[in-house]
Amino acid sequence: THRLIAAFESFVDDLSNWYIRRSRRRFYDYDDAAFRTLWFALVTGLRVISPVMPFLTEHVWRNLVADVCAEAPESIFLAGWPELGEPDERLLAEISEVRRVVELGREARSTAGVKLRQPLRRVYVRGARLAQEHAQEIAEELRVDEVGFDEGPVAHVRLLPNLRSLGPRLGRKVPEVKAALERGDVEELGDGRIRVAGEELSADEVIRGERVEIAGWTIAYDGTLSVALDTELDAELELRGRVYELIHTVNNMRKVAGLELTDRIVLTLPDGEDL
Repeated sequence: THRLIAAFESFVDDLSNWYIRRSRRRFYDYDDAAFRTLWFALVTGLRVISPVMPFLTEHVWRNLVADVCAEAPESIFLAGWPELGEPDERLLAEISEVRRVVELGREARSTAGVKLRQPLRRVYVRGARLAQEHAQEIAEELRVDEVGFDEGPVAHVRLLPNLRSLGPRLGRKVPEVKAALERGDVEELGDGRIRVAGEELSADEVIRGERVEIAGWTIAYDGTLSVALDTELDAELELRGRVYELIHTVNNMRKVAGLELTDRIVLTLPDGEDL
C-alpha cells in the first residue's frame, strides 16, 4: 500500500506541476485534446488508487464518468483494473532529461540569487543529448531567451579522494588516485561513480569540491549534465523582470480578493508608475 500511495503521489505531482501547469494556455483556448488527455489521466488514476481511497474515488468517478458517459459502469469498482499500454520510452527519456536540466537551471538561479521571475538572456546545457528537441520548453521553464547545447562555459568540479573510505581499500595507490583526480583524468560512469587510475570509485568514495566560478555566469552540475546561466542583466531584462514582479503582485491581490481565475478585472496603475 505504501508503494502504491508513493507512486500515486508522484503521478499527481507530474500531472499537476507539469502537464496541467504547462498546458494552461491550451485549457484557456478550450483545446479538446488537452481536456481529453487530462480526463483520461484523472480517470485512470482513480481506478488505480480506488482500493486505498474508496469513498473519494467513487464520488469523483460518478461526477467525471458515470454521470456523463452513457456506457460507463455506475461504480468505479465495476470498472476493472486499467491495462498498461506500451509506453513511448524515448519520449519518457527525453522529458526526464528536460526535467533534470530545468532542476539544475533552477539550482543555478538559486545559487546566484536570481529570482525565477527575472528573465535572463541565455542558458547553455552540456551533456543533454535527448533534451535538445525540447529547447523551447527549457527556455520557458527557466525564463531565458536562448538555449544552447554543448557550448559555453564548462563546470569544473574539484574532485578529492575520501581518504576515510579509500585508504583501507586502496592503500598505497591513494596518492596516484589523488593525482589523477586533481588532473581531471576521470571517466564519469553515472550515479556519481567514476573510474580513475584504473579504479572504479563509488559516489561516497569521492568528495566533490567547489566549482570554478566564471564571472557573469552561474553553473550547476550533477555529474553528467551541466547548466550555465548568463546572469548579466541589461535595462531591457530588468524592465521585463519588474513587469513579472507586478504581475505576481496583482495575482496575489486577486487571491486575497477571492477572485476566480476566469474573473475579469480592471487594473489601474498609479500615475508615473515606473516599471
